[in-house]
Amino acid sequence: MNMNTKMHDVNQSTPKGRMALIPRYVLREQQGLYVNLSHFPVGGGFDKFVDRLFGDGFRFVGLDYPLLMNLLYDYDGTVKIYGQYAKVKLADDIVDFPTIRKALYSGVKLVGGGQSAEYVFEPLALEEEIVIPVYGEKGADGIRPVVATERISELHPTSLNLDEFIAEMWLKRIRFGIDVDKVASVIYLRQMGAVTIASQMGADDGSDAEILEASEVLRRENASQLLPKGKADLRKFQNRFPKIEKGTRLLRKKLRVAGKPGCKVNGERVPPKLAKDVDLSALAGEGTRIQIINGEECIVAVRNGILALDMDANRIEVNDIKDNNTEINAAPTGDISLAEIDFAEHGEVPEGSSVEGENMKFFGDVFGSVTSKNGHVLLEKDLAGGCVQSFNGDVTSNGRAVNAIIEVHDKRAEKTAGKISLNFAESCLILGHTVSIKHAINCEVVAENVEIGVVEGCSVAAKTVKIGSSNVCRRREVNIAMVLPDVTEFEAKIGQVQKSIEKCEKVIQEKDQEAAKITADPEVAKYLTMAAGIKQSGVTLTEAQQENWNKTAGKFKFAKADTSLARLNADKQDQLKLIHAFRHEIAILTGRREKMGSSIGCTISEVVGNTLVRTLPGTHEILELQKLNGNELKLKLRDNGQAQDRIFFNDEGGLDWKYTLPEITTEAA
Repeated sequence: MNMNTKMHDVNQSTPKGRMALIPRYVLREQQGLYVNLSHFPVGGGFDKFVDRLFGDGFRFVGLDYPLLMNLLYDYDGTVKIYGQYAKVKLADDIVDFPTIRKALYSGVKLVGGGQSAEYVFEPLALEEEIVIPVYGEKGADGIRPVVATERISELHPTSLNLDEFIAEMWLKRIRFGIDVDKVASVIYLRQMGAVTIASQMGADDGSDAEILEASEVLRRENASQLLPKGKADLRKFQNRFPKIEKGTRLLRKKLRVAGKPGCKVNGERVPPKLAKDVDLSALAGEGTRIQIINGEECIVAVRNGILALDMDANRIEVNDIKDNNTEINAAPTGDISLAEIDFAEHGEVPEGSSVEGENMKFFGDVFGSVTSKNGHVLLEKDLAGGCVQSFNGDVTSNGRAVNAIIEVHDKRAEKTAGKISLNFAESCLILGHTVSIKHAINCEVVAENVEIGVVEGCSVAAKTVKIGSSNVCRRREVNIAMVLPDVTEFEAKIGQVQKSIEKCEKVIQEKDQEAAKITADPEVAKYLTMAAGIKQSGVTLTEAQQENWNKTAGKFKFAKADTSLARLNADKQDQLKLIHAFRHEIAILTGRREKMGSSIGCTISEVVGNTLVRTLPGTHEILELQKLNGNELKLKLRDNGQAQDRIFFNDEGGLDWKYTLPEITTEAA
């Protein structure tokens, strides 16, 4: 054993005289308990010291819990912060953890296989023994002497202690991730109920190796993507090949970064995933070579020429090709995958081809597939038979969209994107957050908000609809389904909270009844009246009067009444606080419920052909509808619904309808 990790031979005493054995690297100084990092047992042992300390019935005072966790699970990070030779304060002291206090702490529940821990906080009391005097008959001087004493036990409310809580949870196998701020707050506020006290730290999986562009001449595109086996797919290159000069870096390898393990609440390590590597040398073809530049592995051109791709061998080459006028298609150029922020395509995107990127502009017709992973798509000409998808961005079409699919998905919480703006759309499936179309014919549109200038024979599902003119097309009427909010969950929660208020009110009633029983005793009532009178009058008693009053108040019967009434009043105040909190929660839930239906409505300025506006039966959300396949969605949108669901059905006139939420049901109210 390393001498630095041996235990002191001198026992450290606590206020009760018991001895706590501490290792040499733990120093008890006047200012507190310190850990000497220069002697810390890097190979292990600190956890055994903590385990032994708590197991022997000791605990820390003023423990720095985050430091304890770092010493146990992230020593390298601790040294990085404080330095290898630092002394860091772990706690103020080590004291005895009495058995009577240990009994206050109940069991803890592990959730999700150790991902978190839940503890139920309950009202607590400690039994205390007090001595009261027994008085004899009055003597000649009129004073009743004390002739004996009696011992009685009383329960006094108490609370948990954060340092005790940490020690007891350790013994219950909760050895990581306690939210000490939350626990301290719950203890201080005397909150009751089940609380998640600890959560695991997930593993940091690091990052896989990547192949990145290494030169401006590549138009700043990630020239390849990794395949499952760690190779790169060069079919994702841009199709316009630049001129390459000798010595130009073409691709570079970004090294993989090892992950960092996490930790479950029981102290068990959560291993990270193994980051994937990639062989850059497998991509170096004719006219290139692998070279280490500034510590990075790169593919470098060894001659002047034109960038070319050997699709069969999956290699990058620099050869003598002068020009390349090949259009986008699957055979000679492959599909286009771009990582550049802005991209403009002036040629045509034929059927069967795909283009992936971020912000993209298309000045030619698009017949294939376009996907924006994190940006906007602008179509200056026609979209015919193709598909446009944008994630976290908008889609704008200034031409015509016919027999196409246009989808926008915004996965960010703030929903800052997701708008589709079209000049003309016919026979299209359009899914997004906000859709604006000047002229739409025979389309299916599903979005939160829809605004269409002229609509003919379309099916629309939305929460907010604004239409200038609606008409039939080829005997197909306009069918607008208003998606109403599902408020059942809010009403259920409001009902649950209301039941909690009723339980609190019942407890208050029970406490009042208990207090009434105590004050029903004439002697107790008289004593309480006298005590209230003395307190309210503010009269100063003489020494003899005060002594006699103290004797009266000290009687077991009166003292017990005082204690019981104080306890009942405290319990009643706790219930009143809970009622106040529950009513605040109901107000919040009610406000959220009202907000869900505040903006739902349909406006049609002019109806010139059969137009049906209805509510969509059943419980639906816009995202749920957008997940349906094409046929299921068409059937749902073209369903005329039941008579009670219809808001408007006519071939003339107009509509200005606003949705009003129904009153909260009696059970929820």
